[in-house]
Amino acid sequence: MNKLVQLVYISRSNLPEMGRNDIIAPQVAQILSKSRRNNRNKHIVGALYYGNGFFYQCLEGEEKDLLALYETLKADPRHTDLLIVSFRPIDRKSFGEWEMKYVPAEKDINRMLSGFGMSKFDPYRFDERMNKQMLQLLLRGSELAQEEIASGDEAMPAQKCACREWKLATLALALLLCAGLIRQVLL
Repeated sequence: MNKLVQLVYISRSNLPEMGRNDIIAPQVAQILSKSRRNNRNKHIVGALYYGNGFFYQCLEGEEKDLLALYETLKADPRHTDLLIVSFRPIDRKSFGEWEMKYVPAEKDINRMLSGFGMSKFDPYRFDERMNKQMLQLLLRGSELAQEEIASGDEAMPAQKCACREWKLATLALALLLCAGLIRQVLL
């Protein structure tokens, strides 16, 4: 049996900037979707953070599978300057069944950065302590479900997804109430 490992790497994005970190670029949504499909087949789990033009990703799985995946990632034109910041054996996976968890934890990350005297997310400036804190944020960070991720050509703010669901639920309830009132008036 191959040993279980955790690989954490960073990279610079070649994707167009969206201007706000709470917006999921369509290309990032596509990366997440494809990662989830591919990782499921190889029993790889992990988390991804995208901010300020950088990717920060943690992957967990069998060593041979992660090394093969990393070679594929190095050839991906959507990012450059890949750097492994941690590669270590683990006893069990930390991300449960998440083939690829997206962490839109901008406020938490900004708070962490501020504590280290940084104002912008640049993982190439992180030391070991900052990388450990970043990994903890990925482990416990907010989870954005698959259906809340932009899947088309438009980017969607994470908060807007949940807000839209509440608006639709409220509208449906209002329509049911109106239908009941109209029925009472007609009878």
